[in-house]
Amino acid sequence: MKIRIALIGIFFLLTVLPTKASEPDYMALMAHDSEIKAIATVAQVRQMSGNRDGTFTRVSFKREYAVTPYTPQTFIGACKILNYAWQKRSEDIIYIKPKVGQKVYVTVSSNGGAITSFTKLTPELDYAVRKEPFRLEYKHGKAVLLPPLN
Repeated sequence: MKIRIALIGIFFLLTVLPTKASEPDYMALMAHDSEIKAIATVAQVRQMSGNRDGTFTRVSFKREYAVTPYTPQTFIGACKILNYAWQKRSEDIIYIKPKVGQKVYVTVSSNGGAITSFTKLTPELDYAVRKEPFRLEYKHGKAVLLPPLN
């Protein structure tokens, strides 16, 4: 009887665990490998084209603090925005809503490339980016702070 219960338990675990395993967060990997990582202000937002999965948008940034070397004073990133009720969210796209004048921590694959993370700047994030960049981690298109090492 004990063996049956143990076997049922093992069978249950083997069938449930693969469904709980998630795919890797590719946007987090892309953000980690981005050429541009900076604290910046949104300078311009220009909608380029719209389709069912969102509006393709070009965002210009003015750099305030560069984390990565060779980050230009002004740079461009592209993203998708949901503007209309007929547009439907796609699972594999990170949507952001940039506003002119907004101060953010942003990562861009390369100048003119995809925005890989976009996070509204808070005092804690500002401090961590400038003084403790090793505490930054990326999840689902946003930068998050790891706990301090203390």
